Amino acid sequence: MSPPRRRRDAYRPPRSRREVLTAVAAVVGVLVVTAALIWFLQPDKKSGSGQPSISSPLSVPSSPSLPETPPPAPSASTP
Repeated sequence: MSPPRRRRDAYRPPRSRREVLTAVAAVVGVLVVTAALIWFLQPDKKSGSGQPSISSPLSVPSSPSLPETPPPAPSASTP
């Protein structure tokens, strides 16, 4: 014997108005926070591509405290 089939129009109690309003307020809050974060974190309008431009290469100053001596030549020793 098969179990009885459920009726398609089975009674479901309606949601309370307070529960629906809480859900709607949560959705609106998430949307407002998302829109505010996108607005505040957008790049500046005059920043262009956002890439910093380097007009001249950086140079490393030489250290005056170290003497400039050439490295010693390898010794020619035969085993």
